[in-house]
Amino acid sequence: MPTIRPFRALRYDPSKAPLPSVVAPPYDVISPEQQERYYATHPNNVIRLILGREADRYAAAAATLKAWQVEHVLVRDAKPALYLLHQSFAGPNGTPITRKGFIALCRLEEFDKRIVLPHEKTLSKAKEDRFKLFQATNSNFSQVFSLYWDREKLVDAALNGSSRKPPTMEVTFEEVENKMWAIEDHEIVNEVTRIMADKQVLIADGHHRYETGLAYRDLMRSKTPGYTGNELFNYIMMFFCNLEDEGLVIYPTHRLVHSLPSFDRPALLKHLERLFLIREMNSLSMLQAALASASTRSFGMVCADGDKFWMASLKPTLTAAQVVPDEIPNEVKELDVTLLHTVVLRDLLGISAEAQEKKLNLDYVKGAEEAVEATRTGKAQLSFILNATKLEEVRSAARAGHVMPQKSTYFYPKLLSGLVLNLMAE
Repeated sequence: MPTIRPFRALRYDPSKAPLPSVVAPPYDVISPEQQERYYATHPNNVIRLILGREADRYAAAAATLKAWQVEHVLVRDAKPALYLLHQSFAGPNGTPITRKGFIALCRLEEFDKRIVLPHEKTLSKAKEDRFKLFQATNSNFSQVFSLYWDREKLVDAALNGSSRKPPTMEVTFEEVENKMWAIEDHEIVNEVTRIMADKQVLIADGHHRYETGLAYRDLMRSKTPGYTGNELFNYIMMFFCNLEDEGLVIYPTHRLVHSLPSFDRPALLKHLERLFLIREMNSLSMLQAALASASTRSFGMVCADGDKFWMASLKPTLTAAQVVPDEIPNEVKELDVTLLHTVVLRDLLGISAEAQEKKLNLDYVKGAEEAVEATRTGKAQLSFILNATKLEEVRSAARAGHVMPQKSTYFYPKLLSGLVLNLMAE
C-alpha cells in the first residue's frame, strides 16, 4: 500500500565537511548544551539547518542551505537511489547489534487510510516549528523512522547484497557506526518497491515531521494549480526498518513529575495499594531486576523525600483493561504507560491529559539513573521507572487504531541528521 520512490539525496562532500564533525542527532533530542557544542564543532554542522540559534532561525537555515549548495559543501546525487543503512552499536548487555533498513521517499497519506499508522500522540508546538522550517527551506533534513512487517525478509534479500561493497558513506558518531550504500540499480529499486506495495507502515519516531509533511503538502497543493500528485512535496524522507530485524531495539523512557502544588508520598502509596501490590526496595538495580521479571503490569517509583524505591504491580486479580476507565481499545489499555498516565498521573496526581501533553508537570528522561538523580536533587518530586514497551505491543496498538501516550517508546539508536537530506523540489 505505501508508495515509495528513490530520490536524489543532498549529501556532504567529505573533502569539505568531514562527516564526524557535521552530523548531529535529530533536533528534538538536542539539549541547549549540545546545540552549542555542535555549533562549535564545525562551521558546516547540520545543526545550523535543523536547530539554529539565530533570531529568525528559519530564514537563516534557508540562506545557509543555499550557500552550502553554491559552495558545493552539499552536493545532490546525480541519480535517484535508495539508501541502505546499517547502524552497529553495543546492546544493553554489551552484545554487538546491527540494525538494518533503507531510506527512501514515502508518499504522504492521511492516517485514516490505514497505509501509514501513528503510534504516539504529538505536540502542536513541535509541529509548528517544523512547519516553519519546511516552508523556509522546502526540504526535510531528518528521516521519519518507520517500521514494516516482512516476515520472509524479502526486502533484506533484495538489498543486503549491496552491503558487501564499500559503503558510499561511513561515520561513527556517539559510539554508533553508520554505514550507508546508495543503490541506483533499477532492478533492485523496482523489486523493493514491489515488495513494499502490500505493507502497512508504522511510524516509530518522527510523528511531528510526518504530520508537518502532510500540512506542508496541503499548503503546496493549494499553491500549485494542476498538481499531479507526483511532485516531491507529496513525499517525505523515511527510514524503513523491518519489524523482524534482529537489531531493532526499544529502550524505556522514564517519567519525572515536578511542580505539583503539593505531594504526599504516604497518601499516594495508600491510594495505589487499592489496585497495586507495593514492594519496597533498597536500590535501583533491585528495582530494575524486579521490573524485568514482573508477571503483571508494573512500574517503579522514586520519591524526593527518601532513599527507598518502590515497585507497584497490578494485583493479579485485576487487568489493566478493568482499571483504566477510558473508552480506548484494550490493546492500548493493556500497556504500562497507559496505566501510569491514566490511573496514576491523571486520576491520582491530578495531572490532566492536557497538562501531560504540554509537559506542565511532566518531563521525560532516557536513563533510569538520570531519573533517580533528578529526584534526589529536587529537580523532580518523584519519578517513575518503566520497562520498555514491546514491539508487539506497539504493533497491536497501532492496528487497533489508537495512539499511545507520548514518549511511549525510545528506538535506539537515533537516526543521524546530515547523512542524507531531501530537497522537496527538482
